[in-house]
Amino acid sequence: MSETVSKVVLSEKVDIDELATVYRRVHAADLHLIDHSEPSVEDRLRWTAEAPGFQAALGYVDGELVGTVMGCPLPPETLWWRDMTDVNDPGLAIEWEGRTFAICEAFVDPAQQRHRLGVRMVAELLDQRKEERVSLAVAETNTRVWHALQRLRFDHVGDLVPFPGWRPHRMLVRALPLSSSR
Repeated sequence: MSETVSKVVLSEKVDIDELATVYRRVHAADLHLIDHSEPSVEDRLRWTAEAPGFQAALGYVDGELVGTVMGCPLPPETLWWRDMTDVNDPGLAIEWEGRTFAICEAFVDPAQQRHRLGVRMVAELLDQRKEERVSLAVAETNTRVWHALQRLRFDHVGDLVPFPGWRPHRMLVRALPLSSSR
C-alpha cells in the first residue's frame, strides 16, 4: 500500500470552479442552508480572491486539491465587524493598514479531515503574514472547527450574522504570528 502524500501550496491565484467543487463536497449536507447559497459559493470565493492582498493556502493530497484557507488584509473602511454583538473591547473593530488578516474561507474535503491538513494550511498561510492579528467567523454549530481553533488560541470576541438569514457565527481573533506565546 502506498503512502498518502499531502502538501500545502501558498498562492495569490486560485481556480474558483475547482474550489467551489471541493466546497460543495465539504458542505454537501448543508447546501440547502442559505449560508451556503446566498451569496453563491462562486461569488464568495471570487470576492475574496479579488481582494487586495489576497492569499490562499491550498491543500493537496496525492496531487488532488482537497481544501483551502484563504483571506485578505482588512482595509480601514471594512464592514467585517458590522453588527457584531457581545463585544467587550470597543477598539476591536477599528482597523488600520496592517492590523488584521481576515480568513474568509476555510474548508477541507471530509475524506481528508482529521489529518491536520487544515491546521497546516492555517499555519503556513499565517506564519508569513505581517499583520498584527488574524480574524475569522465560524458558525456556532461547527463545533469541530471551533474546538480546533481554541487549541490554536483563538479568542471568541463577539457574535454576528455575516449575511441576512445566515446562522449566527462566532467571531474569533488571534495575535500573529501563530508561533507567538502571547
